[in-house]
Amino acid sequence: MDICRICLASKPDKDINELNTNKGDDAQNFADILLFCLDIQISQDSTDSRKLCKKCYKKILSFYDFKSLALRNDAYLRTIRGHKLEIFLRDCQEIDVLNTIDSSNVTVKEEPEPDIKTEDDVTSENGIPDCQSDDEVLSVIKKIKYESSPAKNGVIASFVIKKSRGRPKQIKKKEICEECGKEVWDLKKHAIMHRPVHERKSIKCKECDKLFSSYSARYKHHKIKHLGIKQHCDICNKDVVSLMDHTLVMHRTEDLRFPCLLCDRRFIYQSLLDVHMMIHTKDRPFECDICGKKFRTKPLMSAHKRQVHNMEKSHLCQFCSKSFFKKYHLQEHIRTHTKEKPYNCTACGKFFSSSTALKSHQMTHSTVNRFACPHCDSTFLKPSYLKTHLICHTREKRHACKYCGVKFGRSDHRKRHEFTVHEKFLHLLPSAVV
Repeated sequence: MDICRICLASKPDKDINELNTNKGDDAQNFADILLFCLDIQISQDSTDSRKLCKKCYKKILSFYDFKSLALRNDAYLRTIRGHKLEIFLRDCQEIDVLNTIDSSNVTVKEEPEPDIKTEDDVTSENGIPDCQSDDEVLSVIKKIKYESSPAKNGVIASFVIKKSRGRPKQIKKKEICEECGKEVWDLKKHAIMHRPVHERKSIKCKECDKLFSSYSARYKHHKIKHLGIKQHCDICNKDVVSLMDHTLVMHRTEDLRFPCLLCDRRFIYQSLLDVHMMIHTKDRPFECDICGKKFRTKPLMSAHKRQVHNMEKSHLCQFCSKSFFKKYHLQEHIRTHTKEKPYNCTACGKFFSSSTALKSHQMTHSTVNRFACPHCDSTFLKPSYLKTHLICHTREKRHACKYCGVKFGRSDHRKRHEFTVHEKFLHLLPSAVV
């Protein structure tokens, strides 16, 4: 059967018998991992499905790491429990020696001990009460040490126990936001991010009219934009906002803490990894309420509405007054005026004005077409070529002519139609008709 053994999803792409943990010396067969984690036994001669989908594969590996960590820590706690008892017996012997030395100079009033023993007085053979947990053992040890210490019997001890003043410090725990489901340290501060933009941004910059939702965001903006305070990277000779983050992301990617289990990429934050995992799925939960287009993340949907529907272009070119939505697009456009080409191809030595153009050019040096069409046997060098090719299979026509409304599958076909049919002879018409 071609279904996932765990969630019964269709078209799984991983065979259980061919997988392992890839954890160096501890590599195990994935059938053993399923038996260890879920108590599911996979046999070679079984007629049931032996396939897994990517989602279940990731969850099982995560649970395998979690259960292995729990078992290791439990074994560690069992070993140190016996070590605590040895320390207690040694400390009791040292206290007895101190009492013997100082008993000649101190008069201690002896109190008669009761003959009747309660349950609290019953101890085990080694002098330690029977306790159910490590915390109970430690509390009993502290009590016995205090009662048998020289200071308790009138002798001045060589150490002083300082008590903390004021209220005890509470351990702060993460809280869950009901709107987005995230775990945050400060729920009140996080709730501000769910308000409308005009409500949460109320702190104005001292130098310009930009608004911010927190004083830390305003301070960071003022330090970078107005004071120009940045850190210099000696490796790539760039001025960056955070040198530590820049070094990790650009020059030491192997040290990033959060790896993707489905590909070779690593990330500096867990939130960035969560956004990246959406690439490996077909889920697009955020839909534009104007045109119905779906996106993987909410920031992508917001940027789409601002750029496409609101026509927001706040970055103005100082040479030709052309405006752009993103600052990076403005920087690329300015290089067309300055003729600057800072990006160099190491294979052929050519220079380019943008990193996007450089990456697109570097693909031409590859002889392998890595992007295959799922409907036919065609393969392509770039993902954009594959996206254009898929239109011939889906027959989707999203690009409409602004003059007559005829729709086309490709934007370049629509542009060619608008020029040849409507705009080519437009300058020859009388001004009244125009």
